[in-house]
Amino acid sequence: MKKGIPALLLASALLLSGCSVLNREYTSVRPHTSSYYESADRSVLRAESYQDLVNDLLLLIGSQETDGTIWLYPTEGETLNAAEAAEQACQEVKQETPMGAYAVDYMTYDIDDSSRNYSQITLTISYRRTPEQMGGIVHTTSVAALYDLLSDAVAAGQSELVIQVGYFDHQKNDVYSTVKRVRTENGISDDEEWQVNFYPTQNNAGIIEILMQPQSDAQQN
Repeated sequence: MKKGIPALLLASALLLSGCSVLNREYTSVRPHTSSYYESADRSVLRAESYQDLVNDLLLLIGSQETDGTIWLYPTEGETLNAAEAAEQACQEVKQETPMGAYAVDYMTYDIDDSSRNYSQITLTISYRRTPEQMGGIVHTTSVAALYDLLSDAVAAGQSELVIQVGYFDHQKNDVYSTVKRVRTENGISDDEEWQVNFYPTQNNAGIIEILMQPQSDAQQN
């Protein structure tokens, strides 16, 4: 990891996970303390459980890091296999969290177990979204704001709108209805194809992407 992670990301990265829409809880991050980091320049993250490891990955993605180092300490009285934990955490973040599903192409890692009291996990993260796209995500509490946001995006001539919602409960039909309403009000013909994508899934979306220009590499989830 080439630079330290800002302290505010300790909270914001968890928002990026779309905590409220997932079956498993992602909000159990302890308050920020200097002990969360293992080095003075904050280039190494610390994890003491599998949940910590998932949260660390979200921190790295939230700051758009392309590489990172995590020291995984075993929980007292328990043995946590670093390779198995890293594989599971990478898969979970990539497939089950909104930001992972939206932004990450793949993650690779190396394990160093030479230390007596921790395992070092060295990660490489490849993104399928640009920093500008990730930075342009609009945050809102619910899909109720979609109409105004999408109307403004059309008026501004944007080619895409990506929103992150704090609450989403099987509301894909509401999204489609809002998109149809905005298209109708702006005289957009059926020949102009738009694409709506939900991350990680249609029923439990934390991120909604609306592409207002055809993009062959966009995938419907």
